[in-house]
This record gives sequence, C-alpha cells and structure tokens, in this order.
Amino acid sequence: MKACITLGSLCATLTFASWLPSTPGLSRDLEPRWQRRIDRRQENSTGEWPYGPLKTQGRDIVNSRDEVVTWAGVNWPMSGETMIPEGLEWKSAEEILDDVVGVGFNFIRMGYAIQMVDEIYDREGEDVPLEVAMIMALGYENGTKVTNEIITKNPNWTRETTRFEIWSDIADIAASKGVYIHPDVHVGKAQWCCSHTDGNAWFDDVNFNASNWRRGLSYVAAWAKDHRNVVSMSLRNELRESWNRTDLYYNWQTLVGNMSAGADAIHDSNPDILISWSGMQYDEDLSALTTKKNILTAPCYKCTAIRDANRRDPVYFDLDSYPWADKVVWELHLYPMSEDVDTGTCPVIEAGLYRNGFNALGIDAPSGCDITGDCPAAQRLTPVIFSEFGNAQDATLYNSTVQNCIREFTEKHGVSWMMWSVAGSYRIRSGVQGLVDTWGLTNADWSGWKDPDTIENYWKPWVAAMNLRA
Repeated sequence: MKACITLGSLCATLTFASWLPSTPGLSRDLEPRWQRRIDRRQENSTGEWPYGPLKTQGRDIVNSRDEVVTWAGVNWPMSGETMIPEGLEWKSAEEILDDVVGVGFNFIRMGYAIQMVDEIYDREGEDVPLEVAMIMALGYENGTKVTNEIITKNPNWTRETTRFEIWSDIADIAASKGVYIHPDVHVGKAQWCCSHTDGNAWFDDVNFNASNWRRGLSYVAAWAKDHRNVVSMSLRNELRESWNRTDLYYNWQTLVGNMSAGADAIHDSNPDILISWSGMQYDEDLSALTTKKNILTAPCYKCTAIRDANRRDPVYFDLDSYPWADKVVWELHLYPMSEDVDTGTCPVIEAGLYRNGFNALGIDAPSGCDITGDCPAAQRLTPVIFSEFGNAQDATLYNSTVQNCIREFTEKHGVSWMMWSVAGSYRIRSGVQGLVDTWGLTNADWSGWKDPDTIENYWKPWVAAMNLRA
C-alpha cells in the first residue's frame, strides 16, 4: 500500500517548484517611512470596527466578536502602467468612495502589480512619486497633464506624493466609511490582465519572478498593518498556463508548492491578515484542494502531466497542517468566455461552481450535478468568495445567464462577491490612453454611473439581499 504524504513535508518532493530561495527584505535603514513608523502588531486588532483580526470558522469569516462577516463589493483597478488607482484625475478619492458606499458596497478589491514593490527595491527604499509614475507610463505631456488633474481633484496630494502614500490615504478614507480594502496581486509587470501570453501567467513566467512575488507579498502584508480595514489580501490573480515558457510545470503540485510559500511570506509578515487563495485556469478551479485529491494525479485543464504519478506515493494538500489554516479563504472567478467551463444554463453553472470549489461551503450538491455527474463533496469546510465576474453595464445584465446565476447563487448561499469593475475608463490600457470600458460601473469621465437604471434596479437590490453585517 502506498504511504500518504501530506504537504507539510512536500518541500523535498517538488523538483520543479520555483519557490525555494527567499529574497532578503530591505535593511532597516532602507525601509520606507511608513514601515519604520508602524508597530509590528497589526493596527486593526482593536475594539472598533472592523473588530479584527478576522479568521475563518468553518465556512464563515468571523471577526473578533465571532460575528459572521459578509462582503459585497467592487474591483478598483490600480495594476495598469501608472500603478495608481484609476479615476483619480476625474474625481477625488473621497468622492469615488462615496459613490461606492452609495450603492451599498462594503468591500473593494484593489488589483496591484508586484512591479510597485520591485521599483521601491530598485530605488533603494524610496517609493515612486505621483508625477514620475505618470510620466513613465503616459509620456511627459500627458503624464504632467494627468498629474495636475489628480492633484486638483485631490489637493492633499502633491507631485511628490508616492504610490503607497496614495494607497494609504485611500485605505484610510475607506475605513472612515466602513469599507474594507483588499490588496490583490493582479500582475507582476504592470499591464492589463490577463492572457496566456502576457508573461504574468504562471510562476516564473517571463514577467512573474516568483522570488520577487513573495517579496512583494511580504511587503504589502507589512503595509496592511497600518490600516485596520485591510484585513485580507490575495496570493495571486487568475493563474493560468503560460504560452511563453513551456518548462514551468503547470499543475496542482507546482501550484500548491508556490502558493504555500506565498502564504508563508504573508503570514510571517502579518499573522493577523486573511489570505485569499485562487485556483487554476483563470481562477476557475480549486477542485483538487477542496476535495483533497492526490495532487499528482488530480485532473485539471491543460495541466502538465506527471508521467510517473501513479507509481509515486500520493500527495494531499492538508490545509490544517499549516499555521495559517484559519486564515485561508478560497476565491473563484467566472466569465461567460471561459475556455472549459460550461456556462450555457444556470443548473450546469451551479454544478460547475460546486465542483470547482464552492463545495467547501458545505452546501448540498445542486440539481445540475445530475447532468455533469462530477460533484464530489469537500473534505473541509472553508470560506469561498466570488472575487471577480463581470458584464457590460447596461440592460443586458437583466438577461445574462452567467450574471444572474451568480447573483442567485450568492444570495442563496451567502457568498461574498466583488464585481468587475468600478472603472468606466483607464488612463492607459493595452497601449491606448483614455480607453473607455463599457464593463465599468462609471461613465467615461467618472462623473456618474454608466447606467443609472441597473445601479438602482440591479446592483442595489443585490447588495441589499446580501444582508451585509459586521
């Protein structure tokens, strides 16, 4: 009989993992001002909202008062080439956050690039100022123009205000309004995401240095200590097969080795913060982990085969064996353009959601499982959130199969969610400056909602149905 190996001793078995070497942190004298200023204990461990630190308890996220925490929110992109949140040239941070709160949202997932942290190391501990960030991304003429617009709308900032200072101010304003901020590693190199060819797909892809990624996670986890509403952060957005490099071993074994090392980096830096863990194939699949399958043989779309897997001792991911066991939250995404997930009817969508990770909530298998025949139960109760999905912001929301199935699923099962996205335009995206995005909630100049009807009759009722608390 084969011996059962758990991931507590996996390090010796992962020949191809890229996560073994560690990158030293900044020396004390090179730490940024904010990092030197704060105490090493997370500042949100207080008797006031949000009553941190948060932890997982079965299928739920709970605060220090053992109250279940539920989120409904938006994505606010800041992973583009400027690495500063979109829209600030059109509206102040305070006004944007007022708009978010006005819908009822209580959570903002802010996608950032590891390049933000890399550039601090490159500059010997000094963060990048606003004007420098804009000029590097937009050129001198447009860079200075947008800088002037941002500081006109946000007069507390200057050309010398840095990226992390801007992010800190936004987090503090959000805290004053009862809104959580969730840093999400969207990309390594700042750019629009995501594809198989963008270099950000998989560990040690051409724009995804795994050592720098862990260093960046540690840095942002330390930054979070100074912000009581930053109670969670992600490991990585939408992992997927790289088509740039074919030697990276895209499979469950490499995923678990790297993500465990990333979770170690976060937890060592900030043991209070929750860690959201994404899955395979654009974060659509966590099935091998929630059902505790042998990660050497568990199926996954387009995975690199381990040819001798059946002759090896099985390897299982045992979340309870790690010091961050009560900090991990699974996260999943779904879009209609999925390569491999059937999104044709709501019953089959729900069956896919259950199979791919939402079984960890302990819910009954949906009726669509009679169609798919692939709905194993989870082996451990763990919170699962829907951290990204989207649609054009217009009347098509009302008859979108995927959108409305997600809505029904989250309401029925109390699943926290974050829609993509608030941004109705981008200062630069895929080389185009001033790009308008019809999937964003705002109009192009952020002066109002793109579609006020769906704000009032779709998004607000959905948020209200979530019964947000804590």
